[in-house]
Parts: sequence; C-alpha cells; structure tokens
Amino acid sequence: MTDALVADDAELAARVDALGSPVGVDTEFMRVRTFFPIPALYQLGGENGVTLVDAQAPATFDALKALLADGERVKVMHACSEDLEVIARQFALRPANLVDTQLAHAFLTPQFSASYAALVEHYLGVALQKHETRSDWLQRPLTAQQIDYACEDAAYLRGIWERQHRVLLGKGRLPWFNAEMASVLAKPALEPEESYRAVGGLWRLSERELGALRSLAAWRERHARRRDLPRTWIVRDPVLLTMAQREALTEDDLASLLPQRAAKRFAPALLEAHRQGIADPNPPSRPPKPLSRAGNAVVKKMQAVVRGCAEQLEMAPELLARRRDLVGAYRCFQERGALPGHFDGWRADILHDALAKVLAEA
Repeated sequence: MTDALVADDAELAARVDALGSPVGVDTEFMRVRTFFPIPALYQLGGENGVTLVDAQAPATFDALKALLADGERVKVMHACSEDLEVIARQFALRPANLVDTQLAHAFLTPQFSASYAALVEHYLGVALQKHETRSDWLQRPLTAQQIDYACEDAAYLRGIWERQHRVLLGKGRLPWFNAEMASVLAKPALEPEESYRAVGGLWRLSERELGALRSLAAWRERHARRRDLPRTWIVRDPVLLTMAQREALTEDDLASLLPQRAAKRFAPALLEAHRQGIADPNPPSRPPKPLSRAGNAVVKKMQAVVRGCAEQLEMAPELLARRRDLVGAYRCFQERGALPGHFDGWRADILHDALAKVLAEA
C-alpha cells in the first residue's frame, strides 16, 4: 500500500501501467453544500498494492481516463452508483468493462446490499477495522487514518471479484450478472423534466397540478445544477407540492412558504414556472392510486413466488423483483395481459411462467 498521493501525470501513468487487471477502483468525495460531488481521491487497487490519486491535483489525469475507458481491463467497484457520479462529473465518461462486487454478491447469496466489509470477510476472511464514516477528504495532507481507510477501500476489490467470478462461472450465472451489470450502466441520467417523479404523493394531484409540479421541479433542478447547490437549499419537496396545488401562485404565497430571502430571490422564476405548468396543454398523466386490498393480496402471492425462487437459487430476492416491480407487473397484466420488460431476459426462465400463473388466476 502507498502512503503518498499521486499528483503528477508522469507518475500516474507509470502507476497505471503497473496495475494489471482487474483493477479495484474506489473514490472519495465531498458533497455537503453542493449539488455535485467534489472529487477528492481515486483509489486504484492493482497487482502491486494501492495507488492513491489526488483528484484535486493540477493534472490532466490522461492515464486514469484511459484506464477507465479501456474495454480490455476489468474495473472492479463496490456499490458503484456514487463512484460513477464522481467519475462522470470530473471526466465526463463511464468506465468500460466494469463489475460491481455488491451486485455480484446478490447473485450468489441472499444478501442484496452487503457492505464492502462484509464481502471482505466473506470472500477473503479479513475483518476490517471500523472507521469514522465522516471525513474531510479535501484536506491536505490527509491523516494517517485517512490514508489507511482509503487504501483498505480498494485493496481487496480484486480478490473479491476473482472469487466471485469463479463462482458465477461455475453456477452458470455469469451471463445473468453481465446482463444486469449492462442494465445498471445503461440507466440514463435524470432529466430536469422528470425530476418531479421523485416527489412523493403524486397520485393525489390532478393532471393540472402535476403539470405545475413538473414545471416547478424542473426549474429547481436546473437552478440547483447551475448554482451547484443542494435541491433542499432552494425549495423543499413539501413546499413544491403545496405550490403545485395552488390554482394561482402569488408573491404572498411565496412569502408564507419560503424563507424571506428565497421568496424574494426566486419569486419571478417560481411564479413563471407555476404559470407555465398550470397552462401546459400536455400535463403528465396521473399515477395510479395505491393498490386495492385485492391487488395487494395478489402482489403478496407474487412475493411468495419470488422468495421461493430466490431460496431455491440461493440468491437475493430483491435482485429478482422488488415489491415495486411486482406492483408494476400486476398493473401491466391488468392492462395488457402481459408482464413488463423487467421480467424479460435472464429473469424470464426463472419467474415468468410462475408469476403469469398467479396473475391469470387473480
């Protein structure tokens, strides 16, 4: 393991060349007062230990970007969503030939969201020390404790994946994993016009109110990104909902709903966004209401099918289908007499016929 941060392009290129394949990749970042993560550190676990790369260094990082984009070299991450966001923010790329040890573990055990420490102990028999979860990764120099923690986060990824790969291959599940990994990586980024979907209680709104909420939430999303501020620092979700439910939004309304400075600063934009949303000739369709008692009973039967299949395969049931997937399947079958796309691909042979039978008998 290393005790110094790499901050020079020439040294980085030499270190990257020596990493081999697969390469464990982890990131450290800060996001307390910003919308976007601030990259602080890249940890690269290779054949000769861990290389720590200073993400704040005045460097081009060309060697690191080439490594991440290299389709021949395997990159190993754990619970990769935030790491992908950091990499996209700094380098505007998505790693090629990427595997996620948390996802792979769900194909091999009943655990869906196992921690990195749990995987290190499960596959390698190493018990990691507990560390503080909060740390200032932008400070320089890093403390010895931070260095140790950062190295640990990448040191064991290669070993975990090598063991997972063998078992996935032996069980014939590597194609399943590859397909699911591709699906994870293909998930599109959230568009501002779709950000309203993350606000709860949408089914209670009329289409007109949904149009207003979509417009208001899209404005907030764009403003948060442009100013690099957390969404909640601009307008909180419950306040957006209240605004959307007003037939006509006024400055007096904003004064009662927002802090004084925010009400004054954002009033013109919020009033215009609300006006446009209310007048939208193509508002979003209303989401369906929560399921009836009968619908919930059918979903419970489907959940039992999923649990049974997962137990037989010794896989995580959430990987096969979560409750929201089954609710979607119930509604899709009611409307079209077919299961939705989630149950195509590798899940089809496992679940399709059994779930279709439950739905046909409902």
